Parts: sequence; C-alpha cells; structure tokens
Amino acid sequence: MLEDMRVLLALGGNIKIAAATEAIAELADRHELIVAQYSGPQSAHELELMLRNALPDRDVVSVLTQVVVAGGDGAVDCDLPSRPSPEPRAIAEIRSLRVLLGAGAVVICAAGGLPVTLDELGTMQRVDAEVDGDLTVALLARRLDVDLLLMTSDGDDDDVVAPKLEAVRRFTEATGRHAAVIALADAVRIARAQAVTLAA
Repeated sequence: MLEDMRVLLALGGNIKIAAATEAIAELADRHELIVAQYSGPQSAHELELMLRNALPDRDVVSVLTQVVVAGGDGAVDCDLPSRPSPEPRAIAEIRSLRVLLGAGAVVICAAGGLPVTLDELGTMQRVDAEVDGDLTVALLARRLDVDLLLMTSDGDDDDVVAPKLEAVRRFTEATGRHAAVIALADAVRIARAQAVTLAA
C-alpha cells in the first residue's frame, strides 16, 4: 500500500542501474516516486525495464523532459567554445508528470533534460546549451510538490557534491520540506523515517 508521501530520487551519474533497482523498487512500493537520472535515454530505458519486472503491478513511465530556459539568458546567447549552462526556469512536461503520478505511475525523467525557450506565443524552440542537472532536479521537486527530495552521490567527489548541496538548499528554502544528499543505500531508511515524521 502506498504511503502518503511523494519522493523524488535523483540518481548520481556513477550509480549502476542494476545495483540500484532493488532500493528504487522498495521506495516505489511504498511511495509515489519520481526518479531523475543523469545518464541519458539508454539508462532510462534500462531502469524502466528493470522496474517493470520488479513492480509488475505498477505502471512505469519514462518521460522525455524538456527544460525551459530564458531566451535572453546570457548563458544561452554567448559564443563560448564550451556549452553554457543556463538557469532552468520551468519543466515543459510538468502537467503530464502530475497526471502520471496521480494515476499511480512510477515516473522516470532526465535530470538535465533538453533545453528549450518559449517565445511570446508559447512556441518552444530547442537551444544549444547544457542545463544544470542538479538545479533542474530542485526545480522539478518544487513544481511536483514532493515531500522528500533525495539526491544520491555514492562515491562522488566534493566538486560533484557541492552543486547537489546547493540544489538541496534551494528546495528546502523554497518549500520548508526535507531534502538530503545521501548514499543510495540510505534512501529507503531515510524515506521511512520521513514518512513517520509526516504522519506524526
């Protein structure tokens, strides 16, 4: 039976999907779950297959995620040799994600997503940029009204962990809800403890 909590689990790029499936399935068995992954569509497909096998009674849906950035953002317009990283402003598929979660599906989406801009008529256009995955996760968690944001960082160094901590800070300051940068092995325990806290 699902507990009354919506959880967003962000999988660090160095986490092996096969090793993560058991913990993810246990979270999904108890909670509404969104999984944000950093490793591209092939990894999303692999994760979807494994979760469908582990959770035969649940719908598992991968959603191609488009992230809206500001068209006038200097990070998009500049002509630098390296790809810029504009600030994520919105998630284009947010209504679809809410419908899927409301229907009980486990949702898999990209942490960084595909950057797009919107013109004055609401027409989307792809832009050449690389959206910050951690800030996108924080935005996604806010827009989906999650109760708990867990960002995994098994084995990551300080340069990788620091942006995750910033994303956690933004989420908690904006919502007053709980978030943490954790090892994947701790995800189920922390979610269980938070569910007890919310129920108290």
